[in-house]
Amino acid sequence: MSVHTVYVGIGANAGDRTGNLSRALDELPNLGTLVAISSTYRTAPWGRLDQTEFLNVVASLRTELSPHDVLDALLAIERRLGRTAGERWGPRVIDLDLLLYDDLTISDERLRVPHEHLAERAFVLVPLAELDDRFAAMRDALPDSELAGVVRVEREGGTMMSPENSSAISERVRALADFLSSGDAVRVRIVRGDDEIEVGRRQPQADRTRRANDRAVADATRLRFDTIKADLVGIFHLSRPAPSEGETFDADRELGYIEALGIRTPVHSMGAGRLVRIAATDESPVEYGQALFSIARG
Repeated sequence: MSVHTVYVGIGANAGDRTGNLSRALDELPNLGTLVAISSTYRTAPWGRLDQTEFLNVVASLRTELSPHDVLDALLAIERRLGRTAGERWGPRVIDLDLLLYDDLTISDERLRVPHEHLAERAFVLVPLAELDDRFAAMRDALPDSELAGVVRVEREGGTMMSPENSSAISERVRALADFLSSGDAVRVRIVRGDDEIEVGRRQPQADRTRRANDRAVADATRLRFDTIKADLVGIFHLSRPAPSEGETFDADRELGYIEALGIRTPVHSMGAGRLVRIAATDESPVEYGQALFSIARG
């Protein structure tokens, strides 16, 4: 089957914006090979100005799906992430738009490609031009007032945590880690009212199997998108000097570490690649299995 180049615009301005973007990006490899992700941009609302600012990214995919199959897959992701019918141009928990499909022009009752408002939207053209310089001239033709409403951000958390809450969570994380390390428990869930924490530890053989499977996938594909996840519960720190999104490395590199019970466990890139996303916030509590970094291989 033929492989096609697809660009997808992703935005959110309701609920956990950063988390919703991250979950949408984690779903995209189900459509094909995730090639690149733009920086995240904080953008002024478009169409209706009396609402919260959006967070927007653009992702590039290689897929064997037809244009309408891609559309259906994007709509299915929106539903899984909680989007429901709402006011046109109103607040969105998540919004995924098929911007481009190769160089095709499609116009029917369900789909218009290129996206009908592509040339008008700075929040699409700025990240799109970051990935494909063919659109730089179109971006630069927009009024300065429009471009000023699109601001690149490194990372943005959904909610700022007070030092008191952070300290309390850290103590609970350390207590749970101590409990796991001192017994035979593999997974523990603690529920207190509406608050719930579930943590676990990976068995050594399962860990070796997982890494072997990852290497097998690497050998089978020319380019792929890997997610480096936390192997334990603790406090996450970026290495110094801190890695940056878009940075490439030719060999394995320490990107950060997780601190638990006074012990620092390094987090490595697990080989060469390009760092396309830092998914966790520096000096924040992380749970077992939580995404920390996304790396493009090839």
